[in-house]
Amino acid sequence: MTLILSYNQSENNRVTKTVTTLQTLTGTLREESSIIDPSILVEGVNNETLSKCNYAEIPEFGRKYFVQNIESVRNNLWRFSMHVDVLSTYQEQIRAQTAVIKRQENNWNLYLDDGIFKTYQNPYIVTKAFPSGFTTQQFILAVAGG
Repeated sequence: MTLILSYNQSENNRVTKTVTTLQTLTGTLREESSIIDPSILVEGVNNETLSKCNYAEIPEFGRKYFVQNIESVRNNLWRFSMHVDVLSTYQEQIRAQTAVIKRQENNWNLYLDDGIFKTYQNPYIVTKAFPSGFTTQQFILAVAGG
């Protein structure tokens, strides 16, 4: 099993994160562990990694994690408590989605009425008189729009 310990410089709610790898460890998982909230005993972590580590990846689980807590179990043995980072783990699937977004912070679509952006359409009505009347073979065409 591989454990990649990293430092995350980005906000937690960002899909694509700026991550710096601090240390890569390989070993064997000797006790049961959750895939969503793993708590893993790790040996051989250097001091710089311990002071900066706030992010991790376990490729065998196919997930990336926020490091919630690092506990000292005994000399040179550490317990990493982590929680899955859903946005970063599934970023390819998230970015592949298409949707109609009702409201966006900076880029407005004036064709979507979201109830907040106020618009007013000036009606333009033209009435035509038909002095000769209608027969059974004539039609009336009503057009909306420009």
